[in-house]
Amino acid sequence: MKYTLKILKGTKNFVKEELLSKYPKTDILKVDDEKILFESENDIEEFRNLYSPTHITDEKEIVLNLSRRDWRKEYVSAGINPSLAYIMCMIADLKENDILLDPFCGASTIPITAIKYFNIKRCVCIDISDSAIVKSKQNFLNAKIEEDRYKLFRKDIQDIKLNKRNIDKIVSNLPFGIRVGNHDENISIYKHLEELANRLLRKKGSIVLLTQEKKLIHEVFKDWDIKSITQVNEGGLLPEIFLVKRK
Repeated sequence: MKYTLKILKGTKNFVKEELLSKYPKTDILKVDDEKILFESENDIEEFRNLYSPTHITDEKEIVLNLSRRDWRKEYVSAGINPSLAYIMCMIADLKENDILLDPFCGASTIPITAIKYFNIKRCVCIDISDSAIVKSKQNFLNAKIEEDRYKLFRKDIQDIKLNKRNIDKIVSNLPFGIRVGNHDENISIYKHLEELANRLLRKKGSIVLLTQEKKLIHEVFKDWDIKSITQVNEGGLLPEIFLVKRK
């Protein structure tokens, strides 16, 4: 049976990696920026455990929405696509003992993805919005994640008082300053993020960030090792995913 995976632009290498890791006998026929064509003996329903593509279609034109998450009942404005959240967690190379911080968690799509599909130890979820924290709590409940595996805080990033250097990974969908906020606000926000990372991130920890503020990331994290991993298409915008580590 031939199948077509619909993917977000800029993510083909990650989708291919996930597909082959879970189905190594797959015969990939064609790869481009928006889809992957492959052949497999598996039934289409078996591919529901693929989380980086957005859809899969078979020869009979049966379509499954792979980016839909049953637990994701609550949303925030400018929230991240669940498929992209999964890819960011792939880039972060999450391990079972990791503690993850998302200081702009929204409805906690990234933290829940990290716990549910990568089985990390714990997440610290922070957002300035009361509504986002309420929605996060509901999504965590929907996902049936134990309460001792996550902490939710309503805080402005400049008011975060955490000081213990025990964070292994920071993974976050940052304010772009386009649909939410503006560039001047982002200057202060990103500077506080860098200070927070410097204070909380373990020596060998890493940061994965999605943002449209590409120049600002380089300016604020000038003393860090910054690598642009890929540019993606997120709701018509073209942000980049950055991997940031200590030098």
